[in-house]
Amino acid sequence: MKKPKGKKSSPLDEITPATLGGWPSEFTTELLELLWVLEATLAEYPAQAKLLSAVVKGPCFKADELPEVPPEFRTPPARKKQNGLFDEAQEEAE
Repeated sequence: MKKPKGKKSSPLDEITPATLGGWPSEFTTELLELLWVLEATLAEYPAQAKLLSAVVKGPCFKADELPEVPPEFRTPPARKKQNGLFDEAQEEAE
């Protein structure tokens, strides 16, 4: 929308055609890539359903049968910076 109205709920509300100078071609590429990933994911649903069924029907482990998790694996990995559609809004929020 050229002139957004209403309550602003996130930094994404600041991304408008006026602030970006139009819709950049990179956004089109990213949008198409996202749609392709979603399409490929949906195409795999039947196979995923069969796999889930096999897993659910299989044997289960009890918690005490699993090995102890080392402390270094309990810390999440550092977040990597990416160049993409939401970077500017993300940087402003940080």
